[in-house]
Amino acid sequence: MDVIRGLKAVPALSAGTALTFGNFDGVHLGHREILRRVTTAAQESGTVSCVLTFHPHPLAVLAPERAPPLIQSLEDRLADLSDAAPIDVAVVVPFTRDLAAITAEAFVEDVLVGRLRCAELFVGGDARFGRDRAGDVTLLRARADAGAFRLHLVAAFETGGVRASSSGIRRSIAEGDVAGAARMLGRPFSIAGPVVTGAGRGRGIGYPTANLAQEGELRPGHGIYACEATAAGATWPAAVHVGPIPTFGAERPVVEAHLVGFSGDLVGSRIRLRFLERLRGVERFADAAALREQIAEDVRRTLEVVGR
Repeated sequence: MDVIRGLKAVPALSAGTALTFGNFDGVHLGHREILRRVTTAAQESGTVSCVLTFHPHPLAVLAPERAPPLIQSLEDRLADLSDAAPIDVAVVVPFTRDLAAITAEAFVEDVLVGRLRCAELFVGGDARFGRDRAGDVTLLRARADAGAFRLHLVAAFETGGVRASSSGIRRSIAEGDVAGAARMLGRPFSIAGPVVTGAGRGRGIGYPTANLAQEGELRPGHGIYACEATAAGATWPAAVHVGPIPTFGAERPVVEAHLVGFSGDLVGSRIRLRFLERLRGVERFADAAALREQIAEDVRRTLEVVGR
């Protein structure tokens, strides 16, 4: 997948495009269905499969106090877009106030048709775009009826009776329901970042931890999780603590991962944690011995979850 940064960098697309647009935060199962249909249409019509995405989130520019934490970084989003379907081109457009001021009609004519040469357009039924989010499927259908492009509406994707949506995924993750988020994502939610030097509390009780300086914005609700960790070129079961550590009086939330079976120093290296299941909440224990006993149980249950 070729990544183009900015509309002005888009080359002439003489073949036209099979196109979809949106934020695609999380690249969940609903997004993946749209991407699958885009690539199929491109292959059948001889057009270029293209996804237009925006960064940062529009609310981060227009109303920062209401901006949601992103499920993933832009680079992770692009990697997942590429993994989801054989898309030819991803166009990343910086979301600015100038872009937000473009009317819906101008967005369709100047961006979708003029710049991106849209021949086949795929959107969900709730698509909104343009100044004040005035553009919708009614406008797109009118332009399609006028011959600007062929419009394909893609129904919302449901799994287990739940609609896959970025907002629903964020809510599930914030509540600690990482298993529910995974059902909408089609894969485990993950975070990544460098390992930094910690206080050494885990090592002192026989369970050394990697302390993650998270790169992304969204973090699971406080609790203990069964995870898989990618570190040092391999994958390890990991019991992960997210939140404060009240047994030691540490109130600042941390992400600490005990990689089962790993020995070595990971400080300075980058690791990724994939969250499989929440095991329990954060608790205060009477002493280090009681905490050590509970961690042993957390590790046992982690191995059970990872081994399923």
